[in-house]
Amino acid sequence: MKNKISAAAFFLAATASLAAGCGSVSEKRIAIKDYDYGEMRLVQLEEPYAGQPVAVITTSLGVFKTALYPEYAPNTVKNFTDLIGEGYYDGKKVLVVMEGLYFLSGVENEETGNGGRTADGNPVANEYSVNLWPFKGALLSCGDKEGESDGRFFIVNADDFGEEEIEALKEVERDGERLLPDELLYAFAEFGGVIGFSGSYTVYGQTIEGMEVVEAICAAEVVDGETYRPAEDIVIEKIELEYY
Repeated sequence: MKNKISAAAFFLAATASLAAGCGSVSEKRIAIKDYDYGEMRLVQLEEPYAGQPVAVITTSLGVFKTALYPEYAPNTVKNFTDLIGEGYYDGKKVLVVMEGLYFLSGVENEETGNGGRTADGNPVANEYSVNLWPFKGALLSCGDKEGESDGRFFIVNADDFGEEEIEALKEVERDGERLLPDELLYAFAEFGGVIGFSGSYTVYGQTIEGMEVVEAICAAEVVDGETYRPAEDIVIEKIELEYY
């Protein structure tokens, strides 16, 4: 993925991909073409509910908390929490920082920058929901193959998004119908995020505390424009599970 691609251009592109071995997603597989927006509830923009699981992510740059959504992405959340229980993420590096857009961790082989694993050894099929979107602070999963994920995760920051992008995306159609409703477009404009990831990866969490830590990680200097590895190590020291 190129740096700072405009939201509209990115969304209209034929493919979108992540660094560190995560697979590309072809336009034909975008899940949101089948969404019923009449059922949409932007739960990430609401207060977390009592008893909601929360991942407490301690990094070398600080601590942030991410609420999880097992009701919408049960298999992805279970894999993530099972790996937390195993201590899989403890000591993992942030392996990719894409300028201002996201950071990625959970890579199995940090030497090559490739691969991830799941708690049971099987890939997790992507779980899409009209209620979950890649808003600023959202937690997403990825894997090597289209439509699947493993233990790798990335947290998005924000792309440039304003009236120009809103107007461009109002013109995007699938099967003769508008793809994205105004409510969603204006939510991205207000809260930020990377709309180009919509319908391509599973969204299964939302940062509720410590967003400044996510921003600091996403602003880290990188070694080069090919690997996007941080110039100085950023470590996920531990991830713990608590309940809101």
